[in-house]
Amino acid sequence: MKARVSIAAAGTAALLALLAADVSGETRPVRAATAAPPREETSPWPLHEGPYHGSLDRIAFGAYGELRFAEDRVRGVTDPEWFSVGRIGGFATARLHPRVDLLAEGAWDQGTDDFSLEQADLRYRLNRSMQLHAGIFLVPLGRTNLHHDGPAYEFAERSLPATQLIGVPNAQLGIGLRGVGGTFSGWPLSYEVAVVTGYDDGLIMDAVGGTRVPMGRNNYGDNNGIPALSVRVAARPSPTSEIGLAAQSGQYNKTVLGGVTIDHARYVHVLVADATSGFAGLDLFSEGVLALIDVPPGLEALYAQQQYGGSVELTRTLREPIFGGWTHSRLSLGLRLDAVDLDPSLRGDSRTRLSTSLNFRQVPLGVIRLGWYYEIARDRFNNKTPKAGITVTTAAYF
Repeated sequence: MKARVSIAAAGTAALLALLAADVSGETRPVRAATAAPPREETSPWPLHEGPYHGSLDRIAFGAYGELRFAEDRVRGVTDPEWFSVGRIGGFATARLHPRVDLLAEGAWDQGTDDFSLEQADLRYRLNRSMQLHAGIFLVPLGRTNLHHDGPAYEFAERSLPATQLIGVPNAQLGIGLRGVGGTFSGWPLSYEVAVVTGYDDGLIMDAVGGTRVPMGRNNYGDNNGIPALSVRVAARPSPTSEIGLAAQSGQYNKTVLGGVTIDHARYVHVLVADATSGFAGLDLFSEGVLALIDVPPGLEALYAQQQYGGSVELTRTLREPIFGGWTHSRLSLGLRLDAVDLDPSLRGDSRTRLSTSLNFRQVPLGVIRLGWYYEIARDRFNNKTPKAGITVTTAAYF
């Protein structure tokens, strides 16, 4: 217990020091645009959204971490694990040529309880509005998967659709093309098309209690040799709003084992719609996810063939800066409602959660969040389990 307390204290002190480091007004670079090459070579996709050390013209690197302190109660019983490390990772970038960049990023995530290589991505700028990339990268399944750094997030945990249906962070091996250009009803468009390894049969074979699509994430190889197609198209009605539609479809099972045909091809399709906008001083973000799974005969009673979920979150800046001497500081309040139904054929197997968060943010270095949540989880027999908690989380780049 003493060791755990000392680790918690040390981690908290380090993150608080980072959050307070900018009181003098001095900041580190934030986006790739701060160290961009000449205009004709500028890419619309920064190598990394957060602060970094070094120069994006040559080599840049950075790291980030999240700590969680909480009083969680399940069926009225307190969870003794009051402290945890939510996520810790790092990234490095190298400009190999005016048009060629290399990005590597990895992290240990509490949600997956494992280290994952999120990006080992070689990028080549075909022109100012188009980029070819290959390697391991975050598939374009919604805005949440593409931008999920903890210090930039408004809540202690990601939404239920993101964690239970998409599997954020979801990185896969493949090759893709990104582009910006064209309009729809006068709205500028961006797009990404990628051929990736897709999900594997872990979504059934490694799942406990029913179909779990995130259990099929596999970013190191393709278990069946058939790639999946991942696409996202986004429109921007205004500089502060975006509407995105994404989908991924591919075979998840093996059909031949030892030269013997054991099954026919079975597919999983994941569709994601997201929107972000601002109105009346509020920032709105919403996301909806639908998963369709071709389940083998005889398993339909145990494994869902369809899953869906959605989330809506509202945030508002209450004060900026928080105090006169705290330059680049911001106080904001967030409210989120999210839910998933993991088997629509049953009355149970679902989760619903309401979350609030009061955020003390040092832009762009980090945040301290005071949160509360209430969740209702139902098992396959529709037995209800209430969960609630008060959380203190902190996340920072370093």
